[in-house]
Amino acid sequence: MPLFRRQSEKGRKRQQHQEFLAQQDPEPKFDMSECELREVPSGVFSICKVLQKEALFLNGNWLTSLGKGDIADIRNLRVLDLHGNELKTLPDNIGCLERLQILNLEGNKLKKLPDSIGNFRNLQTLNVKSNRLKELPESICDLQMLRLLDVSDNEITELPRRLACVRTLETILLDAENFKYPRNSICKQGTEAIMRFLCKENLFDYEPPSKFLLKAMEPPRGVTSSQSWNSIKTYQDEAKLLASVDHYQEIMQKKRQEAKALERQLAEEARLQEQLAVAAANHKKDLVNAMAQDQAKLDLQLSHLSALKEEERKRFLDTLNSVERRAGDLLVDLLDVNEKAKKTEALLDEIEKERMAEDDWFTVRWEELTNLRKQEVLEGMNYILDEYRMFEQQRQLSVNERDYRSQRALQMEEDISTGQVESMLHHRDNSHRAMMDTLAQQEVLQKQAVEALMMARDAKHSRITSQIALIESELAQLSVVEMGKRHLKVESEINVLAEKRIALTGMLAQLLDEQQHREKELQNRLREMEQQREDGQTDYWLVQYQRLLDMKPQALIDKESQLEIAVKKILIHASAEDYIPVFSRHRITIETMMQLDESDLKQMGVHELGLRKAIMRGIDAQRGETSKLTQKEKEISLLPQLERTEEETEPSHPPPTAPPDGEASSSPVLPRQISVTARGINTECVVCLDRMAEVIFMPCGHVCTCPKCSSPLNDCPMCRAVITQRIKLTIPVPV
Repeated sequence: MPLFRRQSEKGRKRQQHQEFLAQQDPEPKFDMSECELREVPSGVFSICKVLQKEALFLNGNWLTSLGKGDIADIRNLRVLDLHGNELKTLPDNIGCLERLQILNLEGNKLKKLPDSIGNFRNLQTLNVKSNRLKELPESICDLQMLRLLDVSDNEITELPRRLACVRTLETILLDAENFKYPRNSICKQGTEAIMRFLCKENLFDYEPPSKFLLKAMEPPRGVTSSQSWNSIKTYQDEAKLLASVDHYQEIMQKKRQEAKALERQLAEEARLQEQLAVAAANHKKDLVNAMAQDQAKLDLQLSHLSALKEEERKRFLDTLNSVERRAGDLLVDLLDVNEKAKKTEALLDEIEKERMAEDDWFTVRWEELTNLRKQEVLEGMNYILDEYRMFEQQRQLSVNERDYRSQRALQMEEDISTGQVESMLHHRDNSHRAMMDTLAQQEVLQKQAVEALMMARDAKHSRITSQIALIESELAQLSVVEMGKRHLKVESEINVLAEKRIALTGMLAQLLDEQQHREKELQNRLREMEQQREDGQTDYWLVQYQRLLDMKPQALIDKESQLEIAVKKILIHASAEDYIPVFSRHRITIETMMQLDESDLKQMGVHELGLRKAIMRGIDAQRGETSKLTQKEKEISLLPQLERTEEETEPSHPPPTAPPDGEASSSPVLPRQISVTARGINTECVVCLDRMAEVIFMPCGHVCTCPKCSSPLNDCPMCRAVITQRIKLTIPVPV
């Protein structure tokens, strides 16, 4: 236990409440138990004296002594309960409690009892169990009214020899195994054997304590005559009660006899009922056996059907799980790519801002470089113009000759010639206008070419477009899988698919917003370029187109052109066009690429996990195609040898005939069956059941209708969600 303990708030409130009850309650008891007291409060003994309390309960506290009060104030107590404390000693003047009848000191740390304990002339119960006592004082033999003595769970090994003088002692509780006097064999026999032994030791005969109880029942010394008469009346009432109890026991004996007769009658009826129950049980057993046989047959059939259904369900769930894993991998890859792309784009935006800030400083130099490149273009144009001049000279000669002939004709017919001149002027105006329209159209086409090249060269726009295509493909797959799971009524799997579909839909909406934002940025850049063109720069769109082409070094362009087509095809199919310069710089051929693994790709700079997996899948597909081509070449090379072998050997059996009608009818497979077997899913429109589903409904993300059937719909056919936007798939739907 802790050395320093403080009274808790709960204990303090209980103490106040018990003190209040003691003052208000007319009962002659004062209960201060379980109040966490370390010492007796100073006012407790005085309250007992003033209010004439006869019972004081101080059990369950932390008391170490009975200080803080005068013991003489509680001389009228008849019951004192101090068990469950930490008392080590008792005050010497405790013997003044002459009226005390019950003293409970159980569960303390007492090592010795004071000699004044012999003054308790009226004490009937003394409980010193679970202390540290080693002996009992001789004065305990003066307790002439003592009826119960409990000294168990102590270190006492001997009883006082004069204890035999306490003739009213009815019960002695002790640890018989530890006693030396009386011997443990005597102690084990009980209180009577102990008292007989002590009486024999004191040389007088043993008499039972019942002969001396009348004296114990007398009121204690100092008690008034009214209290004595009350005690006598109580004893008389107790005698009457004992007589009524005897009468009640006689009545109960008669009832028991009647109950035994009734039990015999009930046993006979139970025997008859048991015979009937046995017959009914046999009949029921026969019925149960027949039903069990029928049930066994039915269970066998059901188990066979359930096994077939379970096998089919497992195959379907394997397909669904593969689609779910792809969706999960795609989500992880897209999040990884988005995170890295955002960092890269932020860096590119900063570089772009610096470039735009420095653009004014390098305008002059850039115009010089542009003029140099423009000079090359103009030289080519001059060459074309020289050829055009030669052609124009020849045409002019023919025109002059025609004019000469016309003049001669004009001289002959002036009226007719005047009309012809007007016609020529009209045709010239028309040709001029046509030339202006052609130039305007060419300028528009140049602007569109610059815009298309900017879109194609913009890394952010290309990344967003490729990610949108991936998400659209995965949404189409998830919609088809969800339709299959709705057919199987797999609710838990449907909820998982719905969560993935919602996540993909949110990512698709975010990517669409980013795509629109990026296109607006590019349009703003085009408007800035248009403003510069209007400021007076000649051949503006031609210069901008040439500038975009010159952004990549010529050496890098040459290396990319030298990269094998098969390598480019694998990279483009894996959406890794940005790494074409890396593969060209490392001079990767198709043979070298077939030997690469993921660690090699990572060393080359391909850090995106999704791109590495896509490139490895393309390499595996190329290996499969190469092995097929090699096998075909071997077969072609072996054909001449096989033909020669067939010519040398004659057939040992007749040629095969057509299969029977049953086999022929079972071999063809319908196109729809082929598609279902190949994919394990169905992608047809849920409305017309004819065309393929090619429209994504937002915000639910389902792909379940064709463009024609989606136009009149306001709600999604699968989840009944309101359609806010329709997106046409940019990828072919799997069939």
